[in-house]
Amino acid sequence: MVLGRYFFANSARFVPARATVNDERILKITGEDGAALAEAPMRWVKISPRLADLPRKLTLPDGATFETLDNDGVDALIGVTRHLVRGGWMDRLERSWKAILVSVVLAAAAAAAFIHWGIPALAYQAAVATPEWVAVSVSDQTMKVLENRYLKPSSVPDGEQARVRKLFDGVAKTGACGPHACRLLFRASAFIGANAFALPDGRVVLTDDMWKLVKSDDELVGVFAHELAHVRLFHGLTRVYEASLVPAAIILITGDLSQISQVAVILPGILIQSAYSRSFEADADRSAMLSMRKLGRKPAAMADLLERLAHKHCGANTCGSNWLGDHPDTASRAAMFRKGR
Repeated sequence: MVLGRYFFANSARFVPARATVNDERILKITGEDGAALAEAPMRWVKISPRLADLPRKLTLPDGATFETLDNDGVDALIGVTRHLVRGGWMDRLERSWKAILVSVVLAAAAAAAFIHWGIPALAYQAAVATPEWVAVSVSDQTMKVLENRYLKPSSVPDGEQARVRKLFDGVAKTGACGPHACRLLFRASAFIGANAFALPDGRVVLTDDMWKLVKSDDELVGVFAHELAHVRLFHGLTRVYEASLVPAAIILITGDLSQISQVAVILPGILIQSAYSRSFEADADRSAMLSMRKLGRKPAAMADLLERLAHKHCGANTCGSNWLGDHPDTASRAAMFRKGR
């Protein structure tokens, strides 16, 4: 016998009651005075699963409900009738330390897999789906941050800037920057040094120190092709979204411009440190090599520039945060470009 409350069908009214099961597997609900309230074959009764100390409900075919806190009593009724309750296994799992341990391990593995594969995949899809106006707004705010802190007007002569821009436009016309309206900006920066980086909307910044370091137009074309590949492949936005999926999602779903500032705060650090993944850099290198060959330039020139950069920035030591810092090692990159000749 199980003590509980009987709720009449389609009503919030209830009375204290008792539930029993006879030899014919008939559930009988009686009041405290022994008066019959309801009965039904157990196979027609829906029994809620056992979950910790939550009340159990036995729902009869007419909608009436018997509710009780006596979980053990309900389990005994089920045992008598050999009535299997869907969801009863949940309680057994909650009481098993082995099941709990397995669940913790599986949850940790799922979290690690999501971080390793899920977030990059979601970030890339978000980057691809980003409207152009968002890319422009993020780039505008990023340039404001950079120009307030790190960038100064360039000292490269106007005539030389015009000549180099023609080289840049030639690379852009090959489709190296995708659908974006790419353009080249010259800036000076003692903090950044010899560097080049691309903003999500297609703006590419070339520092004066980088311009002074290059020794041929082929090297410049290689730098431009590499940076424009980051734009075309959405590397900048993808890296930002990996670091800020929540504000990024708000921007895409609601168009809330207030979230752009949060995204723009992250991007300057990524750009000035060239903090792309090695796979992104390898993709940009391969794309640059193909673009150089398409334009009749010598990919080996990029190998020369990379080695010169490595010597300037790092000497015999490992590179820190700069145009080479998070890239694949210089030797393998140079070998790839020389192989493409």
